[in-house]
Amino acid sequence: MTAIGYIFLDTARDSLIPLAEQQEQLQIYATGLGLSCDEILIEQNFSLATILLERTEGRHLVENIQNGDVVITMRAEWVLGNPGNALQLLDVFKAKGASFYCVDLAGDIVNQTERKLAVSEGIAPMVRTLCEALSVTFESSSHSAAIRAGKAKQKKNGKYLGGPVPFGFRVASDGCLKRDGKQQIIIEEMIALKNDRWSYRDIAQKMKVQHGLKFSHEGVRRILLKSSR
Repeated sequence: MTAIGYIFLDTARDSLIPLAEQQEQLQIYATGLGLSCDEILIEQNFSLATILLERTEGRHLVENIQNGDVVITMRAEWVLGNPGNALQLLDVFKAKGASFYCVDLAGDIVNQTERKLAVSEGIAPMVRTLCEALSVTFESSSHSAAIRAGKAKQKKNGKYLGGPVPFGFRVASDGCLKRDGKQQIIIEEMIALKNDRWSYRDIAQKMKVQHGLKFSHEGVRRILLKSSR
């Protein structure tokens, strides 16, 4: 059985714990487990946003962990910061028969530990449940963000995204809004009437008589407002 200490030196310094302090705390915690940290991995030059498998020492740790090995780190957020990958990480350690202790959670986040109280099953089930819940939220949020980004890109490219087609336009075969020549001429008539100080209500009435178009005075106002942009 090998005890491995994982030290994370936060590049943003938001949650930086000095190297010497981390080394001391990991050794103390290992001693409490009846072990000694035979190896210390020091992760530098990475942010919390980078998942463990994409960090230099983190990748080395996951690839070389063996059955019975014990990993100890100071804070759970350093290894479970991305809920979308947290469950995958827990499953990898579980499959390899390894344990992963987080000092701030005071327990193994991978394996169910021996009960000390009748109501306690260790922190591993709690951590897994939390990661599952966060993973669903993370995936939903990512999916929604992807949809919003996709729609924004389509809108920027002139794609019609549904809803009433604005007067003066039509939906072309490529799915984009194109100017409708006849309706644009009518809009120009409205603009000319407005410049002659016609009221929106009077313009609406003239459009009904002259073109058979039923606009409310508010509808005329919106059309002219959009045409001025």
